[in-house]
Amino acid sequence: MVIKIDDEKVKKIADYYGLKNQLKQLVEECSELSVEALHYTRERGGTERISEEIVDVLIMIQQIIYLLKNDTEKLEKYADFKLDRQLGRIEREQK
Repeated sequence: MVIKIDDEKVKKIADYYGLKNQLKQLVEECSELSVEALHYTRERGGTERISEEIVDVLIMIQQIIYLLKNDTEKLEKYADFKLDRQLGRIEREQK
C-alpha cells in the first residue's frame, strides 16, 4: 500500500520553496483534507475530493521529510511503534 511519488520532483519543489514555506503549505493541505473528510462524514462530499487532498498531503509530507533530512529508518520505527500501540488498544477494546 505504497504510493509512488517522484523523489526528484519532490526535492526540486522542496528546495525551491524551503522548509518554512512548505510547513505552511502542509498545514493548509492538512486543513483541506480535514474539511473534505468532514464533508464526507456529513454526506456532503465524495471520496474523489478526499483522494485528491490525500495526495496533496502526501506530497507535502515527502517534502518535509526531505527538508528535515529525516532518517526513514527512524520514521519507520515510529510508525511500527504507533501501529503496534493502536493494535494493542483494539485488542483491549475487543475483550
